Amino acid sequence: MSLSELDRRAAITSARYAALRRVPITGCPYDPAGDDRQRALALLWVRIYRRYRPAGR
Repeated sequence: MSLSELDRRAAITSARYAALRRVPITGCPYDPAGDDRQRALALLWVRIYRRYRPAGR
């Protein structure tokens, strides 16, 4: 499954925004139990979120 550049940008931008504003990680807008696209976007979102807000911070 490949994601469009627009999907990737949206996930990265929203994850960075959420992390920097201390939104809980449960605020991920993508469903990890959804279809392939939703799962891939959720994984990307969490990965980027954790880059900007590591665990324990």
